[in-house]
Amino acid sequence: MSNEIKSIQMPKWGMEMSEGEINAWHVEIGAQINAEDDLVDVETSKIINTVTAAHSGVLRAIVAQPGETHDVGALLGVLASAETSEAEIQAFIDSHKTASADAVAPEPVAAEPVAAPVAAPAPQASNNAALAEGGDDSHIAASPVARRLAADYGVNLNNITGTGRHGRISKADLETAVTAAGGQLIGTNSATPAGPTQHADDSQVKATPVARRMAQELGINLHECRVSGERGRVCKADVEAAAALKNKLPAQSVAVSAAPSSSEAQVISGMRKTIAGRLQSSKQTAPHYRVQIDAELDHLLATRKQINDANSETKISVNDFIIKACASALIRVPAVNVQFDGEQVSYFNNADISVAVAIKDGLITPIISGANNKGLESISHEMRDLSTRAKLNRLKPEEFQGGSFCISNLGMYGIKQFDAIINPPQGAILAVGAGEQRAVVKNGQLAVATVVSLTLSSDHRIIDGAVAAEFMAVLKGFLEQPATMLV
Repeated sequence: MSNEIKSIQMPKWGMEMSEGEINAWHVEIGAQINAEDDLVDVETSKIINTVTAAHSGVLRAIVAQPGETHDVGALLGVLASAETSEAEIQAFIDSHKTASADAVAPEPVAAEPVAAPVAAPAPQASNNAALAEGGDDSHIAASPVARRLAADYGVNLNNITGTGRHGRISKADLETAVTAAGGQLIGTNSATPAGPTQHADDSQVKATPVARRMAQELGINLHECRVSGERGRVCKADVEAAAALKNKLPAQSVAVSAAPSSSEAQVISGMRKTIAGRLQSSKQTAPHYRVQIDAELDHLLATRKQINDANSETKISVNDFIIKACASALIRVPAVNVQFDGEQVSYFNNADISVAVAIKDGLITPIISGANNKGLESISHEMRDLSTRAKLNRLKPEEFQGGSFCISNLGMYGIKQFDAIINPPQGAILAVGAGEQRAVVKNGQLAVATVVSLTLSSDHRIIDGAVAAEFMAVLKGFLEQPATMLV
Protein backbone atom coordinates (compact mmCIF):
# COMPACT_ATOMS: atom_id res chain seq x y z
CA MET A 1 0.00 0.00 0.00
CA SER A 2 1.18 3.51 -0.76
CA ASN A 3 0.68 4.59 2.84
CA GLU A 4 3.39 2.10 3.85
CA ILE A 5 5.96 3.88 1.71
CA LYS A 6 8.24 6.34 3.49
CA SER A 7 10.57 8.81 1.81
CA ILE A 8 14.17 9.56 2.76
CA GLN A 9 14.70 13.22 1.94
CA MET A 10 17.59 15.69 1.98
CA PRO A 11 17.35 17.35 5.42
CA LYS A 12 17.99 21.02 6.10
CA TRP A 13 20.86 21.51 8.54
CA GLY A 14 20.95 25.22 9.29
CA MET A 15 19.30 28.25 7.75
CA GLU A 16 21.93 28.69 5.02
CA MET A 17 21.82 25.13 3.70
CA SER A 18 20.17 24.82 0.28
CA GLU A 19 21.74 21.61 -1.06
CA GLY A 20 23.98 18.70 -0.14
CA GLU A 21 26.28 16.28 -1.93
CA ILE A 22 25.79 12.54 -1.46
CA ASN A 23 28.99 11.16 0.04
CA ALA A 24 28.32 7.45 0.72
CA TRP A 25 25.45 5.10 1.53
CA HIS A 26 25.89 2.81 4.53
CA VAL A 27 23.12 0.38 3.58
CA GLU A 28 22.16 -1.52 0.46
CA ILE A 29 18.83 -2.01 -1.27
CA GLY A 30 16.90 -4.79 0.46
CA ALA A 31 18.41 -4.13 3.90
CA GLN A 32 16.11 -4.06 6.93
CA ILE A 33 16.28 -0.58 8.46
CA ASN A 34 15.45 0.34 12.04
CA ALA A 35 14.72 3.84 13.32
CA GLU A 36 17.92 5.85 13.98
CA ASP A 37 20.06 3.58 11.76
CA ASP A 38 22.71 5.37 9.70
CA LEU A 39 21.60 5.70 6.08
CA VAL A 40 23.77 8.06 4.06
CA ASP A 41 26.52 10.65 4.55
CA VAL A 42 25.77 14.08 3.09
CA GLU A 43 28.42 16.77 2.59
CA THR A 44 27.24 20.36 2.92
CA SER A 45 29.20 23.55 2.46
CA LYS A 46 30.90 23.13 5.84
CA ILE A 47 30.42 19.67 7.34
CA ILE A 48 29.62 16.04 6.64
CA ASN A 49 26.58 14.73 8.51
CA THR A 50 24.81 11.41 8.47
CA VAL A 51 21.14 11.10 7.61
CA THR A 52 19.49 8.63 9.96
CA ALA A 53 16.20 6.79 9.59
CA ALA A 54 13.11 8.15 11.29
CA HIS A 55 11.11 5.00 10.46
CA SER A 56 11.67 1.26 10.21
CA GLY A 57 11.28 -0.64 6.96
CA VAL A 58 13.11 -2.18 4.06
CA LEU A 59 15.29 0.02 1.85
CA ARG A 60 13.55 -0.48 -1.48
CA ALA A 61 15.24 2.16 -3.62
CA ILE A 62 18.25 4.49 -3.65
CA VAL A 63 17.43 7.53 -5.76
CA ALA A 64 20.43 9.80 -5.05
CA GLN A 65 23.83 8.36 -5.95
CA PRO A 66 27.24 9.22 -4.43
CA GLY A 67 28.74 12.31 -6.02
CA GLU A 68 25.37 13.83 -6.90
CA THR A 69 24.20 17.14 -5.45
CA HIS A 70 20.55 17.49 -4.47
CA ASP A 71 18.44 20.34 -3.10
CA VAL A 72 16.98 20.35 0.40
CA GLY A 73 13.85 18.20 0.39
CA ALA A 74 14.96 16.10 -2.58
CA LEU A 75 14.12 12.39 -2.51
CA LEU A 76 17.20 10.34 -1.59
CA GLY A 77 15.68 6.89 -1.11
CA VAL A 78 12.54 4.92 -0.30
CA LEU A 79 11.58 2.78 2.70
CA ALA A 80 8.66 0.36 2.44
CA SER A 81 7.53 -3.07 3.52
CA ALA A 82 8.79 -6.11 1.64
CA GLU A 83 5.26 -6.74 0.35
CA THR A 84 5.03 -3.40 -1.47
CA SER A 85 5.28 -3.96 -5.22
CA GLU A 86 7.99 -2.49 -7.45
CA ALA A 87 5.28 -0.70 -9.43
CA GLU A 88 4.09 1.09 -6.31
CA ILE A 89 7.66 2.05 -5.41
CA GLN A 90 8.30 3.48 -8.89
CA ALA A 91 5.00 5.33 -8.89
CA PHE A 92 5.91 6.87 -5.52
CA ILE A 93 9.31 7.99 -6.87
CA ASP A 94 7.74 9.48 -10.01
CA SER A 95 5.05 11.32 -8.05
CA HIS A 96 7.58 12.69 -5.59
CA LYS A 97 9.80 14.03 -8.38
CA THR A 98 6.79 15.72 -9.95
CA ALA A 99 5.71 17.26 -6.67
CA SER A 100 9.27 18.38 -5.88
CA ALA A 101 9.41 20.39 -9.09
CA ASP A 102 6.62 22.65 -7.76
CA ALA A 103 7.51 22.64 -4.07
CA VAL A 104 9.99 24.88 -2.29
CA ALA A 105 12.28 23.05 0.13
CA PRO A 106 9.74 20.67 1.74
CA GLU A 107 10.49 19.55 5.24
CA PRO A 108 12.06 16.07 5.46
CA VAL A 109 9.64 13.52 6.89
CA ALA A 110 11.75 10.41 7.17
CA ALA A 111 15.22 11.54 8.06
CA GLU A 112 16.81 13.76 10.62
CA PRO A 113 20.35 15.15 11.08
CA VAL A 114 22.62 13.30 13.41
CA ALA A 115 23.09 16.49 15.42
CA ALA A 116 19.47 16.42 16.55
CA PRO A 117 19.10 15.33 20.17
CA VAL A 118 17.76 11.81 20.63
CA ALA A 119 15.86 10.98 23.79
CA ALA A 120 17.43 7.98 25.45
CA PRO A 121 17.73 6.70 29.00
CA ALA A 122 20.92 7.82 30.68
CA PRO A 123 23.42 4.97 31.05
CA GLN A 124 24.04 3.76 34.57
CA ALA A 125 27.46 3.12 36.05
CA SER A 126 28.99 -0.32 35.79
CA ASN A 127 32.09 -1.88 37.34
CA ASN A 128 33.16 -3.14 33.90
CA ALA A 129 35.29 -0.35 32.39
CA ALA A 130 37.21 -2.46 29.87
CA LEU A 131 35.78 -0.59 26.90
CA ALA A 132 36.76 2.79 28.32
CA GLU A 133 40.54 2.18 28.15
CA GLY A 134 42.73 3.06 25.19
CA GLY A 135 44.53 5.80 23.31
CA ASP A 136 43.23 8.67 21.22
CA ASP A 137 40.25 7.46 19.16
CA SER A 138 39.55 10.64 17.20
CA HIS A 139 41.01 9.06 14.05
CA ILE A 140 38.81 5.96 14.23
CA ALA A 141 36.25 5.76 11.41
CA ALA A 142 32.81 5.85 13.02
CA SER A 143 29.38 7.22 12.20
CA PRO A 144 28.36 10.41 14.02
CA VAL A 145 25.66 8.46 15.87
CA ALA A 146 28.17 5.83 17.01
CA ARG A 147 30.64 8.49 18.13
CA ARG A 148 27.95 10.34 20.08
CA LEU A 149 26.83 7.15 21.82
CA ALA A 150 30.45 6.21 22.57
CA ALA A 151 30.78 9.48 24.47
CA ASP A 152 27.51 8.80 26.29
CA TYR A 153 28.68 5.35 27.42
CA GLY A 154 32.32 6.29 28.04
CA VAL A 155 33.54 3.87 25.37
CA ASN A 156 36.89 4.24 23.59
CA LEU A 157 36.36 3.47 19.90
CA ASN A 158 39.76 1.74 19.70
CA ASN A 159 38.04 -1.18 21.46
CA ILE A 160 35.26 -1.57 18.88
CA THR A 161 35.43 -3.60 15.68
CA GLY A 162 33.63 -1.87 12.84
CA THR A 163 31.54 -3.88 10.40
CA GLY A 164 30.36 -0.98 8.26
CA ARG A 165 31.72 0.11 4.91
CA HIS A 166 35.55 0.37 4.98
CA GLY A 167 35.51 -0.88 8.57
CA ARG A 168 33.45 2.04 9.86
CA ILE A 169 31.94 1.63 13.34
CA SER A 170 28.16 1.83 13.31
CA LYS A 171 25.59 2.26 16.04
CA ALA A 172 24.93 -1.50 15.97
CA ASP A 173 28.65 -2.26 16.44
CA LEU A 174 28.78 -0.04 19.52
CA GLU A 175 25.63 -1.48 21.09
CA THR A 176 26.84 -5.04 20.45
CA ALA A 177 30.15 -4.30 22.19
CA VAL A 178 28.46 -2.65 25.18
CA THR A 179 26.11 -5.59 25.60
CA ALA A 180 28.96 -8.12 25.28
CA ALA A 181 30.95 -6.24 27.93
CA GLY A 182 28.24 -6.71 30.51
CA GLY A 183 25.67 -4.03 29.83
CA GLN A 184 25.77 -0.38 30.73
CA LEU A 185 29.11 1.36 31.29
CA ILE A 186 30.26 4.58 32.87
CA GLY A 187 28.82 7.67 31.21
CA THR A 188 30.60 10.58 29.61
CA ASN A 189 34.08 11.25 30.91
CA SER A 190 34.06 14.83 32.17
CA ALA A 191 37.70 15.10 33.05
CA THR A 192 38.85 18.69 33.24
CA PRO A 193 41.52 19.58 30.69
CA ALA A 194 44.96 19.54 32.21
CA GLY A 195 46.63 22.89 32.64
CA PRO A 196 50.25 24.03 33.10
CA THR A 197 52.24 23.29 36.24
CA GLN A 198 55.45 24.68 37.68
CA HIS A 199 57.44 21.45 37.03
CA ALA A 200 59.60 20.71 34.00
CA ASP A 201 58.74 17.00 34.15
CA ASP A 202 55.87 16.42 31.70
CA SER A 203 55.46 12.68 32.28
CA GLN A 204 52.24 13.27 34.20
CA VAL A 205 50.65 15.48 31.53
CA LYS A 206 47.73 13.72 29.87
CA ALA A 207 48.58 13.16 26.21
CA THR A 208 47.90 10.73 23.40
CA PRO A 209 50.73 8.28 22.61
CA VAL A 210 51.26 9.92 19.21
CA ALA A 211 51.45 13.39 20.79
CA ARG A 212 53.93 12.24 23.46
CA ARG A 213 56.18 10.56 20.89
CA MET A 214 56.11 13.60 18.60
CA ALA A 215 56.84 15.94 21.52
CA GLN A 216 59.94 13.90 22.38
CA GLU A 217 61.12 13.92 18.77
CA LEU A 218 60.66 17.69 18.43
CA GLY A 219 61.93 18.61 21.88
CA ILE A 220 58.61 20.04 23.01
CA ASN A 221 57.63 20.00 26.68
CA LEU A 222 53.99 18.96 27.01
CA HIS A 223 53.44 21.75 29.55
CA GLU A 224 53.96 24.19 26.67
CA CYS A 225 51.10 22.71 24.64
CA ARG A 226 47.47 23.70 24.62
CA VAL A 227 44.99 20.97 25.58
CA SER A 228 42.35 20.43 22.90
CA GLY A 229 42.16 16.63 22.66
CA GLU A 230 39.27 14.57 23.91
CA ARG A 231 39.17 13.70 27.62
CA GLY A 232 41.49 16.62 28.43
CA ARG A 233 44.55 15.25 26.66
CA VAL A 234 47.24 16.91 24.57
CA CYS A 235 46.78 15.66 21.01
CA LYS A 236 49.01 15.59 17.92
CA ALA A 237 47.64 18.93 16.67
CA ASP A 238 48.51 20.58 20.01
CA VAL A 239 52.15 19.48 19.74
CA GLU A 240 52.33 20.62 16.12
CA ALA A 241 51.01 24.03 17.13
CA ALA A 242 53.62 24.36 19.89
CA ALA A 243 56.34 23.23 17.49
CA ALA A 244 55.24 25.77 14.90
CA LEU A 245 55.54 28.56 17.47
CA LYS A 246 59.12 27.44 18.16
CA ASN A 247 59.90 26.82 14.49
CA LYS A 248 60.59 23.17 15.30
CA LEU A 249 58.34 21.54 12.74
CA PRO A 250 60.26 18.84 10.85
CA ALA A 251 61.23 19.84 7.34
CA GLN A 252 59.25 18.10 4.63
CA SER A 253 61.31 15.77 2.54
CA VAL A 254 61.53 16.65 -1.14
CA ALA A 255 61.78 13.82 -3.60
CA VAL A 256 64.25 14.50 -6.43
CA SER A 257 63.44 12.79 -9.67
CA ALA A 258 64.63 13.12 -13.21
CA ALA A 259 61.20 12.20 -14.49
CA PRO A 260 59.13 15.01 -16.04
CA SER A 261 56.71 16.73 -13.71
CA SER A 262 53.10 15.64 -13.79
CA SER A 263 49.84 16.90 -12.42
CA GLU A 264 46.63 15.37 -11.20
CA ALA A 265 43.26 17.06 -11.64
CA GLN A 266 40.82 16.75 -8.76
CA VAL A 267 37.28 18.01 -8.47
CA ILE A 268 37.13 20.44 -5.55
CA SER A 269 34.93 19.56 -2.59
CA GLY A 270 31.57 21.12 -1.85
CA MET A 271 33.14 23.01 1.05
CA ARG A 272 35.86 24.47 -1.17
CA LYS A 273 33.27 25.46 -3.79
CA THR A 274 31.25 27.28 -1.16
CA ILE A 275 34.30 29.06 0.26
CA ALA A 276 35.40 30.09 -3.24
CA GLY A 277 31.94 31.35 -4.15
CA ARG A 278 31.35 33.29 -0.92
CA LEU A 279 34.77 34.96 -0.86
CA GLN A 280 34.68 35.81 -4.55
CA SER A 281 31.26 37.38 -4.07
CA SER A 282 32.49 39.24 -1.00
CA LYS A 283 35.53 40.60 -2.80
CA GLN A 284 33.50 41.67 -5.84
CA THR A 285 30.47 43.03 -3.98
CA ALA A 286 31.80 44.61 -0.78
CA PRO A 287 34.11 47.62 -1.27
CA HIS A 288 36.90 46.55 1.07
CA TYR A 289 39.15 49.08 2.75
CA ARG A 290 41.68 48.45 5.49
CA VAL A 291 43.03 50.20 8.54
CA GLN A 292 46.08 48.96 10.43
CA ILE A 293 47.39 49.54 13.93
CA ASP A 294 50.10 48.12 16.17
CA ALA A 295 49.47 47.18 19.80
CA GLU A 296 51.97 46.41 22.56
CA LEU A 297 51.26 43.16 24.39
CA ASP A 298 53.66 43.19 27.34
CA HIS A 299 50.98 44.01 29.93
CA LEU A 300 48.66 41.43 28.34
CA LEU A 301 51.36 38.75 28.48
CA ALA A 302 52.05 39.53 32.12
CA THR A 303 48.32 39.35 32.97
CA ARG A 304 48.03 36.06 31.06
CA LYS A 305 50.93 34.59 33.03
CA GLN A 306 49.37 35.63 36.33
CA ILE A 307 46.04 34.04 35.42
CA ASN A 308 47.58 30.79 34.21
CA ASP A 309 49.98 30.51 37.15
CA ALA A 310 47.16 31.09 39.62
CA ASN A 311 44.93 28.37 38.20
CA SER A 312 46.46 25.05 37.15
CA GLU A 313 43.27 24.13 35.29
CA THR A 314 43.41 27.23 33.07
CA LYS A 315 45.47 27.79 29.95
CA ILE A 316 44.47 31.16 28.55
CA SER A 317 45.95 31.99 25.14
CA VAL A 318 46.73 35.35 23.57
CA ASN A 319 43.96 34.63 21.07
CA ASP A 320 41.48 34.32 23.96
CA PHE A 321 42.46 37.84 25.04
CA ILE A 322 42.01 39.08 21.46
CA ILE A 323 38.51 37.56 21.30
CA LYS A 324 37.56 39.23 24.58
CA ALA A 325 39.12 42.54 23.51
CA CYS A 326 37.25 42.52 20.18
CA ALA A 327 33.98 41.74 21.94
CA SER A 328 34.51 44.61 24.38
CA ALA A 329 35.45 46.99 21.55
CA LEU A 330 32.37 46.01 19.54
CA ILE A 331 30.12 46.93 22.46
CA ARG A 332 31.96 50.26 22.76
CA VAL A 333 31.72 50.87 18.96
CA PRO A 334 28.47 49.11 17.95
CA ALA A 335 28.57 50.44 14.38
CA VAL A 336 31.14 47.70 13.58
CA ASN A 337 29.08 44.94 15.23
CA VAL A 338 26.82 44.49 12.19
CA GLN A 339 25.64 42.30 9.34
CA PHE A 340 24.60 43.58 5.91
CA ASP A 341 22.57 41.57 3.39
CA GLY A 342 22.69 44.17 0.62
CA GLU A 343 19.38 45.72 1.63
CA GLN A 344 19.41 46.34 5.37
CA VAL A 345 21.90 46.56 8.21
CA SER A 346 21.40 44.43 11.33
CA TYR A 347 22.87 45.76 14.59
CA PHE A 348 23.61 43.34 17.43
CA ASN A 349 23.40 43.88 21.18
CA ASN A 350 25.95 41.15 21.89
CA ALA A 351 29.26 40.37 20.19
CA ASP A 352 29.07 36.97 18.50
CA ILE A 353 32.70 36.44 17.47
CA SER A 354 33.48 34.08 14.58
CA VAL A 355 37.03 32.69 14.74
CA ALA A 356 38.60 31.23 11.60
CA VAL A 357 39.82 27.63 12.11
CA ALA A 358 41.72 25.73 9.42
CA ILE A 359 40.40 22.22 8.78
CA LYS A 360 40.97 19.61 6.11
CA ASP A 361 39.93 20.91 2.66
CA GLY A 362 38.90 24.33 3.91
CA LEU A 363 38.15 26.81 6.61
CA ILE A 364 35.35 27.08 9.15
CA THR A 365 34.42 29.86 11.56
CA PRO A 366 32.98 28.57 14.86
CA ILE A 367 31.27 31.24 16.92
CA ILE A 368 31.82 32.37 20.51
CA SER A 369 28.31 33.69 21.16
CA GLY A 370 27.94 36.66 23.49
CA ALA A 371 31.70 36.88 24.05
CA ASN A 372 31.27 40.29 25.69
CA ASN A 373 29.44 38.57 28.58
CA LYS A 374 31.97 35.77 29.07
CA GLY A 375 35.19 35.61 31.03
CA LEU A 376 38.56 34.61 29.62
CA GLU A 377 38.42 31.12 31.12
CA SER A 378 34.99 30.47 29.62
CA ILE A 379 36.13 31.77 26.21
CA SER A 380 39.25 29.61 26.38
CA HIS A 381 37.40 26.36 27.15
CA GLU A 382 34.69 27.07 24.58
CA MET A 383 37.22 27.92 21.86
CA ARG A 384 39.18 24.71 22.46
CA ASP A 385 35.99 22.66 22.34
CA LEU A 386 34.74 24.32 19.13
CA SER A 387 38.13 24.05 17.42
CA THR A 388 38.47 20.36 18.27
CA ARG A 389 34.97 19.48 17.10
CA ALA A 390 35.43 21.58 13.95
CA LYS A 391 38.39 19.42 12.94
CA LEU A 392 36.27 16.31 13.54
CA ASN A 393 33.32 17.64 11.47
CA ARG A 394 31.14 17.57 14.59
CA LEU A 395 29.92 21.17 14.79
CA LYS A 396 26.22 21.92 14.69
CA PRO A 397 25.14 24.41 11.99
CA GLU A 398 24.21 27.06 14.56
CA GLU A 399 27.75 26.87 15.96
CA PHE A 400 29.38 28.20 12.77
CA GLN A 401 26.64 30.04 10.86
CA GLY A 402 26.03 33.71 11.66
CA GLY A 403 28.30 35.81 13.84
CA SER A 404 28.57 39.59 13.94
CA PHE A 405 32.38 39.91 13.59
CA CYS A 406 35.27 37.67 12.52
CA ILE A 407 38.88 37.14 13.64
CA SER A 408 41.54 35.48 11.48
CA ASN A 409 44.80 34.84 13.37
CA LEU A 410 47.89 33.66 11.46
CA GLY A 411 50.34 34.74 14.12
CA MET A 412 51.12 31.15 15.10
CA TYR A 413 52.66 30.70 11.63
CA GLY A 414 54.98 33.66 12.06
CA ILE A 415 52.99 35.93 9.70
CA LYS A 416 53.68 39.55 10.64
CA GLN A 417 50.77 41.20 8.83
CA PHE A 418 48.10 40.28 6.24
CA ASP A 419 44.75 41.34 4.82
CA ALA A 420 41.63 39.21 5.28
CA ILE A 421 38.49 39.05 3.12
CA ILE A 422 35.21 39.90 4.85
CA ASN A 423 33.03 36.90 5.73
CA PRO A 424 29.55 37.92 4.52
CA PRO A 425 27.08 38.98 5.79
CA GLN A 426 29.41 40.37 8.47
CA GLY A 427 30.66 43.91 8.00
CA ALA A 428 34.29 43.50 9.11
CA ILE A 429 37.09 41.03 9.82
CA LEU A 430 40.26 41.45 11.90
CA ALA A 431 43.55 39.97 10.67
CA VAL A 432 45.99 39.24 13.52
CA GLY A 433 49.71 38.81 12.95
CA ALA A 434 52.48 37.43 15.15
CA GLY A 435 53.48 39.11 18.39
CA GLU A 436 57.18 39.90 18.16
CA GLN A 437 59.74 42.02 19.91
CA ARG A 438 60.29 45.32 18.11
CA ALA A 439 62.15 48.54 18.74
CA VAL A 440 59.79 51.29 19.95
CA VAL A 441 60.29 54.86 21.15
CA LYS A 442 58.93 55.67 24.63
CA ASN A 443 59.34 59.13 26.11
CA GLY A 444 61.99 59.89 23.54
CA GLN A 445 63.99 56.79 24.45
CA LEU A 446 64.52 53.65 22.37
CA ALA A 447 63.04 50.54 24.00
CA VAL A 448 61.96 47.01 23.17
CA ALA A 449 58.32 45.86 23.35
CA THR A 450 56.25 42.88 22.21
CA VAL A 451 54.14 44.25 19.37
CA VAL A 452 51.35 42.76 17.23
CA SER A 453 50.08 44.17 13.93
CA LEU A 454 46.30 44.24 13.51
CA THR A 455 44.52 44.91 10.20
CA LEU A 456 40.77 45.54 9.98
CA SER A 457 39.01 44.93 6.65
CA SER A 458 35.65 46.74 6.54
CA ASP A 459 32.73 47.02 4.13
CA HIS A 460 32.67 50.69 3.14
CA ARG A 461 28.96 50.51 2.31
CA ILE A 462 28.08 50.34 6.01
CA ILE A 463 31.25 51.15 8.00
CA ASP A 464 32.95 54.52 7.47
CA GLY A 465 36.67 55.05 7.86
CA ALA A 466 36.30 57.12 11.02
CA VAL A 467 34.24 54.35 12.63
CA ALA A 468 36.85 51.71 11.76
CA ALA A 469 39.62 53.96 13.12
CA GLU A 470 37.69 54.48 16.37
CA PHE A 471 37.18 50.73 16.76
CA MET A 472 40.89 50.02 16.25
CA ALA A 473 41.87 52.68 18.78
CA VAL A 474 39.51 51.17 21.36
CA LEU A 475 40.77 47.66 20.59
CA LYS A 476 44.37 48.80 21.01
CA GLY A 477 43.49 50.29 24.40
CA PHE A 478 41.93 47.05 25.63
CA LEU A 479 44.91 44.97 24.47
CA GLU A 480 47.53 47.28 25.96
CA GLN A 481 45.61 47.66 29.26
CA PRO A 482 43.82 44.28 29.55
CA ALA A 483 42.54 44.96 33.07
CA THR A 484 40.12 47.52 31.59
CA MET A 485 38.17 44.83 29.75
CA LEU A 486 37.95 42.49 32.74
CA VAL A 487 35.79 44.79 34.84
